[in-house]
Parts: sequence; C-alpha cells; structure tokens
Amino acid sequence: MRGQELRAQRTKSKDVELHKNVSRARASKKSAEMLPKILAIAARNGSLQTQRVRCGKANCKCARGELHNGYSYFFWRLGGRQLKWYVRREDVPAVRAVINDRASRNRAWRAELSEARAFLRRLMSAAVGVRI
Repeated sequence: MRGQELRAQRTKSKDVELHKNVSRARASKKSAEMLPKILAIAARNGSLQTQRVRCGKANCKCARGELHNGYSYFFWRLGGRQLKWYVRREDVPAVRAVINDRASRNRAWRAELSEARAFLRRLMSAAVGVRI
C-alpha cells in the first residue's frame, strides 16, 4: 500500500490546489493578508506573472487539457530558491503599480549613474591630459 501512495505523490500535479482543510473563504482571507508582504518584496525585486493552471477536479475541463486562465502569481528569489505567491485579481493593479514604480526608480538611478561616470571620465581626462 505504501508503494501506491508514493507513486500517487510522484504523479500528483504541482498545479494550484486548494488545501483540503482550508475553506475558500479562509484561503481568500489568507491571500488578502499576504498583500502587504507581497508589496514590500515587490518594491525590491520580483515579477508578476499570469499562469494557466489545473484545479485538480476530476470532472473539470482542465482535466481534459483545457487549463484555467488568469491566475496571477508574484515570483521572486530568496537564497537561490524561486518562490511564488498567489495574487488575487483585485490586488494585481496594486502589485503592478509597485513593480512599475521600482522599474522607474531603477531607470532613474541608472541614468544618474551614467551621468556620474561620464563626469568622472571628463575629470580624469582633464587631470591626465588625455582626451577620452
């Protein structure tokens, strides 16, 4: 019997599946509680991706290969491991706004760094007398 359980675990889909002991209402509340954590991490790194998933129900269309659309996840790396959290549909604009703000700050920082490097090159070439 133990061998059958191990085979079942190995063949089990790694797609999204609601925990058996968690109600849908609690799962929704849990994902709402995760939003501040997701926003804090998104301000530093990570990306928002949409994935097609299987729900795990035997009689669903996804069991026949037609996957569900539109589940958004926030991906980031921590200690070399890739992690992901589910992002509710109503929270996607907030997460996307934080990621876009981070990208614009990074672009501004890179432009400022480029200007500083150019200024230093001009100073060094003037001090050495070599035109760069």
